Amino acid sequence: MQQQPYGGYPYYPQPVYPHTPYMGGGPPPGPSGGYPPFYGPPNPQPPAPAPRNPNPPAPTPYSFDAAAYPTVRPATQHETGPQLRRHRRTLTIPTPAPTPATTTAPLKSAMKKTMTVFNAFGSGDNPLTRQSSNSQHGHSISKSRPRVYSNPQKPQNLVEDPPEPDTPFHMMVSFHGYNEVRVEPALQYALEDLRKYIWPLWPDGIESDELVGHTSITKFRNAPWDLGGNNVRHAYKFIVEFFRLFQQRGYSYQTAMNIATPTPRLIFQMTKPDQAEFFLGFLSQDGRRITLIHPPNHIDIYIGARLRTALPKRVLSDDVVDEYMRVIELKRRPNTTTSTDVDVPLVFVEALKIISDLGFHLDATIPLSRRNSLGMRSSRELLVFKSIAKVSK
Repeated sequence: MQQQPYGGYPYYPQPVYPHTPYMGGGPPPGPSGGYPPFYGPPNPQPPAPAPRNPNPPAPTPYSFDAAAYPTVRPATQHETGPQLRRHRRTLTIPTPAPTPATTTAPLKSAMKKTMTVFNAFGSGDNPLTRQSSNSQHGHSISKSRPRVYSNPQKPQNLVEDPPEPDTPFHMMVSFHGYNEVRVEPALQYALEDLRKYIWPLWPDGIESDELVGHTSITKFRNAPWDLGGNNVRHAYKFIVEFFRLFQQRGYSYQTAMNIATPTPRLIFQMTKPDQAEFFLGFLSQDGRRITLIHPPNHIDIYIGARLRTALPKRVLSDDVVDEYMRVIELKRRPNTTTSTDVDVPLVFVEALKIISDLGFHLDATIPLSRRNSLGMRSSRELLVFKSIAKVSK
């Protein structure tokens, strides 16, 4: 079929090239063979030329050697100490084989001489003990650091609890008039103990109890400091229990001072709590009678006999009054009614020595105001005796 020529252009037919079929197995000879079929074998390619700068040969591959890398050795039964993290440097060193227990040399620290010290905590856990571990062997070493005092009188590992920051080291007590007692500075727990154990000892009750600033002011009914009437025995017990409570709470009497008032203030200082015993006594104004109030049994029995031995033919009487007071009276000189046969201070000093030999000493004196039968005002000074603490050797 002939194509139509474009307008104005002649038509030129395509030339036909001769193509002879080739039936052989090899390539057709000559250029007349045409294009080879697409399934024919490719023309052989010459090898690529070698580069001018050849690369070095690659290393020979090798397999993984498990023996060259040590593994983590599991803990044995004799290694009971805590396993700490080992340094990375130790992981690259092969773990040596365990040696028999019979050939293990003892540690140098085990061959040193040890000194046994007193342990206040007993054989139990010591709060001053810490443990450390040997990173190579895994043995736990216990190191105790007891506190050692240079003073040999103090025991080893003595732990002294410091007082509270708001606890005062001193407290002052004063007895005003016939029925008033003041405590300063008054802490909350001190007031609770006084209101619970001391104030109820007076059977007539309390007239007022108030806190003014840091001072506790308590007034009682019917003048307990007058030391008269049917309740005088309760007044004596009131003062004894007052001193005993202060000592049990760790406050001991030190001295008395007049600070801004004519009534002396008894100063108590913080010391070690002690279960001490107390009893009272007083002298008559002329010094002839010595009265002991609720003395211990051994003092009640022996003081009269010992005074007779120390002052022969000077003791007039030695009696018990009202079942709780021991009254010792001395003789007067002949033809006089104002003085005794011996010096009063000498008798008093001898009585103090006997009481001290029996386990008590004079601890404090309390001046109290009182009224006599005529309404005249006078003063009586109470003597407070305290048991002597036994020193343990």
